[in-house]
Amino acid sequence: MTIAFPYGETVTVLRAGLVPDGYGNQVRDWSSATSTPYAGCAVAQNGRDESLTGDRNVVASDLIVFMPSGADVTATDRLEIRSRAYEVVGEPFGWTSPFSGTAFGTVAYCNRVEG
Repeated sequence: MTIAFPYGETVTVLRAGLVPDGYGNQVRDWSSATSTPYAGCAVAQNGRDESLTGDRNVVASDLIVFMPSGADVTATDRLEIRSRAYEVVGEPFGWTSPFSGTAFGTVAYCNRVEG
């Protein structure tokens, strides 16, 4: 049994392949990333930090995203949430109840830094 959020929102997984950058390095090509939407996700703020660096403001937003079980999301992906792209932080994991064995879904942490 998988738990869904009936009033959840759609989160899109963005996945980019590697291309050479001209200096012998492999970098992600986000301009040609594939996108896979997942409906019924829950998104919650996990932290926010605002600071002044020199003459600019920097805002870092951390989110926790609860996605359907088996969502194909990896540590090198980005998540598009409310028209903004967030970097996945760490390896997403399956969230299963230790009491019932119910698979609640896949949990991913992500962040975005602006400024």
